[in-house]
Amino acid sequence: MSRGRAKSHRQQNKGAFFSVAVIVSILLVVLSVRCMQLYAKDNEYAQKEAELKAQYESEVDRSEEIEEYEEYSKTDDYIIEMAREKLGLVFEDEKIFRQED
Repeated sequence: MSRGRAKSHRQQNKGAFFSVAVIVSILLVVLSVRCMQLYAKDNEYAQKEAELKAQYESEVDRSEEIEEYEEYSKTDDYIIEMAREKLGLVFEDEKIFRQED
């Protein structure tokens, strides 16, 4: 090989190396940006999961309260309470005291 050809090959090698380095750098930047987007999305999903868990617990508590109220509404105490509040009924032997205005 002559000197001119060797120099030409070195310049081509430098150009190819530079091209590969640029491409690799671009890929690294793209991957870094994508990775940051994925981490942000992961944090968003974790926050949403925590909110949904809290909402679920709230609904479970509410469901238990409804079940307890349903059981209470089947008792005589509930019937008496509603008769007094809604209908103004009293037992025969009860005395009612009313406040004068």
